[in-house]
Amino acid sequence: MNMRGYINLCYIYMITVEKHKYTYSCTCNMDSAILEDLGLSHNEATIYKTLLELGQTKTGAVVKRTGLHRVIIYDALESLIKKGLASYVIKENIKYFQATDPTNLVKFLEEKKTLAEKILPQLKLLQQEKITQNAVIYEGLRGLKSALNNMLEELSPGGTHYVFGSGNMAPAMGPYYDIYQRTKKERHIKTYAVVDTSYRENKDIIKRTHANIRVYPLSTFPTDTWIYNDKVLIVTYTAKPPLAILITSKETAQSYKRLFDGYWKKAKPL
Repeated sequence: MNMRGYINLCYIYMITVEKHKYTYSCTCNMDSAILEDLGLSHNEATIYKTLLELGQTKTGAVVKRTGLHRVIIYDALESLIKKGLASYVIKENIKYFQATDPTNLVKFLEEKKTLAEKILPQLKLLQQEKITQNAVIYEGLRGLKSALNNMLEELSPGGTHYVFGSGNMAPAMGPYYDIYQRTKKERHIKTYAVVDTSYRENKDIIKRTHANIRVYPLSTFPTDTWIYNDKVLIVTYTAKPPLAILITSKETAQSYKRLFDGYWKKAKPL
């Protein structure tokens, strides 16, 4: 007898020895959880394994073997048939179900893989749309530095950003302000800034700032607001703790850029 069949599936063999006939059954310990890992539901896996063990059978035998309700069994059988993993024949108006060739399980998985590959570009597009519209909050001075450093990295080298300046960055950020300005200069990042007219009084800060600056009454802009690429970074240094909100949205960035352009035209050179 070929014993290799014992490895994966359980069969019932009729062994005939001279003058003696008896049934030899093999208890198969294949874990149906493996079938679940391959994409079958728990009920589908249980019933598929049962069909392999019983061969062509009526639903009554499946009920007896699994203990599942008939409605559950019929639903699972219908699903297995659609997947090409089960079939049935009608004998004397009674349905007999059976598992199809187990190699159909591989075909089923290959079809799922083909379908997944087909819709993969659409799924990636959906993910990109989700990613391109979000908001991230940074708290504390470390968080603000991280947000500003990320902006410099994205703009390097030779990028351009636009900012409504509050005049609060230099006193709030301390020595980092000079590091930030020096990094912009070294990386050839251009800054166009519109600040409040009172900014003229900050001669020391103006001297340390690497930017093209214009002034305009900005009583409605108590925060620093940077616009770059498809992002808007809003920073308030007076909050406790200091807070930055990074909005990633092409539409929002475009709206802020149009707003900046309007103020830039009306503003006067420093």
